[in-house]
Amino acid sequence: MAKKIRVGIMGGGRILAAHAPGFLNEPERCEVVAVAEPRTERHEAIRALFKNSQIAFYGDYTELLEKCEVDAVDIILPHDLHMPAAVASAKEKKHVLCEKVMARNVYECNLMIEAARENGTTLTIAHDRRYHPEWATLKRIVDSGVLGQILFWKLEHNQDVLFAENDWVRDRSKIGGGAIMSCLTHQIDALRWYGGEVCRVSAMTKTEPSRMEGECIGAVLANMENGALALLSINWFTQSHTAKNGLWYEFNHVTGTEGEAYYLSGKGTWLKTRGGNDKIFEYGLDTGGEFAHIKDENANSGHVNCISEWLRMLRGEENAVLTYGTDVIKTVEVAEAAYLSEKKGKMIDLPITPAPWGEEGV
Repeated sequence: MAKKIRVGIMGGGRILAAHAPGFLNEPERCEVVAVAEPRTERHEAIRALFKNSQIAFYGDYTELLEKCEVDAVDIILPHDLHMPAAVASAKEKKHVLCEKVMARNVYECNLMIEAARENGTTLTIAHDRRYHPEWATLKRIVDSGVLGQILFWKLEHNQDVLFAENDWVRDRSKIGGGAIMSCLTHQIDALRWYGGEVCRVSAMTKTEPSRMEGECIGAVLANMENGALALLSINWFTQSHTAKNGLWYEFNHVTGTEGEAYYLSGKGTWLKTRGGNDKIFEYGLDTGGEFAHIKDENANSGHVNCISEWLRMLRGEENAVLTYGTDVIKTVEVAEAAYLSEKKGKMIDLPITPAPWGEEGV
């Protein structure tokens, strides 16, 4: 597909502001021609966001597919609509980019994958952290072997999340559970990318009804197939990342036998070996026994880089797409296993048995 890609966007909510720059950054490769957004009061702002007064608007994703000629779609709908929108798009021979989380459970992910396979289309998930330059730097450090055998991972996500009473995020069935499925999947996906597959999980959650039906705080303990241990947590009831002198938004830390490294939002990616003054990693840095800042010159956001790679793939160009649905389904599986762990009060071994939403025991 060497032509300019005609893109239809399904949904005009908050995350559109993160996706739009990715399309605007590739004017030679794509054109956003349609948006499915029923709230007409948003249309003017969306046209301004894309600097395009000719964008066509449709009441929902089914109308867009029926009435507009597009090559590919970008799904940024509530999570419960990811599967039906992706399946419908694949049946109309449209390539799909879907915002995380891929779907509410493994069962729905399988339906999305099968629809793409049956119709000869592609399914890519916008797990933007894999395309974020500083998160990718941590990946290169781990892959270099400079840390030795990996022993322990700690990944955190902190926000003060309070949406309006009628917001879909408050609805457990729309979000796919709560904070773990919605946003700790950033950390789960990164853990799998960095350190390989998870084989067993245990989890606990805390629900605060004034915030949402599902959990707003969760902690997941995971055993990795390679023997490492991982601790992942999400807190949607903290002011830490916005308050002056607060803590952080996201934090990824890895400990190995020969060193350790971390990414801290707002501070970047850092590395320290146990060799003290040894020259380290591909940059030839001398740490002097302290943590060294490992920089990346790519200033784009993860979403911008993800969309760029997706468009290159659709046009048959060299690309670095990292988040095909056939892989990301395992991220959803870890989150679903965490819910099963709390419900059953025991550790859960992976893989789990897929079941439709409402029948899986979550």
